[in-house]
Amino acid sequence: MATSQAKPKILPLTSARFFAALYVMLYHTLPRWDVPNQWQDWVNKFVGMGYISVSFFFMLSGFILAVVYLKGDRPVNKRRFFVARFARIYPLYLAALLLDTPHFLHVGLTLQHRLPWQMAAEFLATGGLVQAWLNLRNLNPPGWSLSTEAFFYISFPFLGVALWRMRTRLAIVASVLIYGLGILLVMAMERLRGVGELSYQPFPHLFVFMLGVLLAKLFIWIGENPTRSQRMEWAAPWMLFGCLAGLLAIPMTSIASYVPLLQHGLLAPIFAVAILAFASGNRMISALFSAKWMVILGEASFALYLLHYPIHSILRSQIEHLGTPMFLLYIVGTIGLSVASYYWLEIPARRWILAKEHVRSLETEVTSALSQ
Repeated sequence: MATSQAKPKILPLTSARFFAALYVMLYHTLPRWDVPNQWQDWVNKFVGMGYISVSFFFMLSGFILAVVYLKGDRPVNKRRFFVARFARIYPLYLAALLLDTPHFLHVGLTLQHRLPWQMAAEFLATGGLVQAWLNLRNLNPPGWSLSTEAFFYISFPFLGVALWRMRTRLAIVASVLIYGLGILLVMAMERLRGVGELSYQPFPHLFVFMLGVLLAKLFIWIGENPTRSQRMEWAAPWMLFGCLAGLLAIPMTSIASYVPLLQHGLLAPIFAVAILAFASGNRMISALFSAKWMVILGEASFALYLLHYPIHSILRSQIEHLGTPMFLLYIVGTIGLSVASYYWLEIPARRWILAKEHVRSLETEVTSALSQ
């Protein structure tokens, strides 16, 4: 895992983000078939599991942040880190929030007859990235995960550094314990409080983010030894195939009914293996997932995740009236708008904030190196 190979190892992970975001998009918007048919039933169940992508994003976030900020045991400059994360997520988050505001006001004031002060309070909570703590999801619902991510970002310079300082063997043991205790915590909270209150609280998702940090430590350890690195690179396609087969098989098993656990990291081992496979530097995986157009879609996945819901709210009546052609147009158009948002909103806004605060983020340095 030499430095010169960083590009093919990173780019497949970027591309993978697009498929995870598309999975969430289909989960929120794809019409369910009502005709009893075994194939259609499997599709309904598989698409109905699209929320699992959020746990994948949480783990990937911990993994990437650890590789970028903790590799080499360098200290985390907290101001630099927080400014960089704000510049990365908030401009587009705010744009998506404002895009969904007319729908939010229409539903809240006209259909639900909520009081104006209640609407204003929820708008401020969502704008302040604290809505996940308050179970408020009426304004661009997918944005709840950014509220949870904000909590992870605040904890990363402290919790992430503590995890990174573990010895590798202890980190592996800790990963198993954190996964087991995290699942037990979710089961206990679900039994005590119920699914509705549990699903969007940040704390029960924290263990998945922590596993991402520890996975990065394992990844770096593997890369320090040529033999270990070559073995993982050779096994990567089989690892990825096994992960895909496992995900496709879940709708046919009783696991699909474990919704609270699926929402809260039950599939973390599958996600960990997939991340290692994508990051392995395997030539076949790199060839498949490093195409420029696919990497662009991966870079735009954040916009796709945030914009698909408000756009669907705007076009819902036309989609219901015109059916499949309009739905396909919605999919293609939203993906196109996401790419445009990445180039014309995300990047300029990020550069403006970083320049204004006189900060150059490590993520920007990595992105610049990969684009050369």
